[in-house]
Amino acid sequence: MSRIAWDSPGDLGRHVPAQSSTLRPRPHDELREWGGSALVSGKRVLDLGCGDGRLALGVAALATKVDGIDPDPEAIAAARRNARKAGVRNVRFAAGAAQRLPYPDAAFDLVILSWTL
Repeated sequence: MSRIAWDSPGDLGRHVPAQSSTLRPRPHDELREWGGSALVSGKRVLDLGCGDGRLALGVAALATKVDGIDPDPEAIAAARRNARKAGVRNVRFAAGAAQRLPYPDAAFDLVILSWTL
């Protein structure tokens, strides 16, 4: 059995192709189903399993800051490209696994998880 380095997400997850984002609800529609903008307004948000950043970028205008983490480095590269393209500056993306979050306790007010396997 191989060991995965603690600083590497290894094979814990793989990105679903970016086209799949077009099949998912728009972030504000999804947020409305969860209770509306008050859920994220003015908060520090972690998007766990963020993929290409669809939801993180969609709620960024409402949140104080958003971090997105996903085990697939290709998904993170796509999320960063999408953030640059959209001009969103309060979002950071990192490759990592939910099993080993690289954040201190109480770093976020809210964790969101959507369309994640």
